[in-house]
Amino acid sequence: MYKEVVEPEVPVSNKINPNFPFEVTQEEFLAHIRRIEAGEFFTWEEAQKEFEEWRTEFLASRLK
Repeated sequence: MYKEVVEPEVPVSNKINPNFPFEVTQEEFLAHIRRIEAGEFFTWEEAQKEFEEWRTEFLASRLK
């Protein structure tokens, strides 16, 4: 009457797949967050400046 549930195999990959749960310790999780925080970030002003430059180029290319 009920269908048997077959769990799909978890692919062997370093990529994070949000469809599969994962288990890590608190230390591993916090180490991952620290690596992300150590990455390159833009200030709000830098992001706005880059966006405005992109928008200007994009709109100019659309008018050609």
